[in-house]
Amino acid sequence: MDWIKQILDPAILSLLIPIVAIIGAFSVAAFKAHLKHVERIEKIKHGLDPDV
Repeated sequence: MDWIKQILDPAILSLLIPIVAIIGAFSVAAFKAHLKHVERIEKIKHGLDPDV
């Protein structure tokens, strides 16, 4: 449980929070782009124009 004390140290947290926030934001953006791509592919498979 000593590792928790090390992570909760303010000096470490000041570095971890922005890193986690940036990685999280990129992950959400990538997931949204993936879902949009899958939806577009499904429209094409069903014979619809995906640009409409």
